[in-house]
Amino acid sequence: MLVEKVFTSLNSFVPPTDWQGTLFLLPQAAMHSIYHFIVDNRLRRCIELGTGFGATSCVMGAAVETLNGGRVITVDKYLHQPVNVKVLMQQVGLSEDSIEVVVDELGYNWYLPELIRQQTHDGVCQPLFDFCLLDGAHEWEPDALAFFLVARLLKPGGWIAIDDINYYFRIMPSWRETHGHYTDRELDTFQMKMVYELAVQQHPDFENFHLTHEGRIGWAQKKRQPLPASLTARLGLNKLLSRRK
Repeated sequence: MLVEKVFTSLNSFVPPTDWQGTLFLLPQAAMHSIYHFIVDNRLRRCIELGTGFGATSCVMGAAVETLNGGRVITVDKYLHQPVNVKVLMQQVGLSEDSIEVVVDELGYNWYLPELIRQQTHDGVCQPLFDFCLLDGAHEWEPDALAFFLVARLLKPGGWIAIDDINYYFRIMPSWRETHGHYTDRELDTFQMKMVYELAVQQHPDFENFHLTHEGRIGWAQKKRQPLPASLTARLGLNKLLSRRK
């Protein structure tokens, strides 16, 4: 599905008159970039940690539909009412096969361990995803853990994008109502920047770090693992045998 059609549908969506939400929690320019990044790099298996109202989920779902095969798993604690990802999927015209909506009342840090357990065979977690967008709690404790968990599930060569590197809670006009019980340290710290700099950039399995959209989104790629020594040796033997023929 072409990205222009997705944004035309989303921008024409008419929410209930008493709805106080914001449909686009990511700037549309950033959502365009994510769409094209998924399509250009053929990232068919994606996970979004933090669904919100579902606009970004739909953009990612449209990207995997464009690849003629793929799936987005989007995870959140809530299925918001009256506007949510399922409502927007119908608005955009996305197939239910393109997006799997996971609602876990304990959040993605309880869903991810279950997925790791399912993917673990003989003590080794088999990676599942080509791309992860982390745009959820925006707090150091849950999201540092989320990174370390999802890193186990990212394929070698897969990518992670972390939103709101330049965000802190006191910047919100409603911070007193939503986070007034937090300490000054929690309110004034760029917590996602902490996640990116102290967890992601220092992880030995990741590289190709860069920021986009005026420092808002931090990117990293999981290193492509070298061939196992046994396979390398076998390939070397095959080359030697081929020379003798």
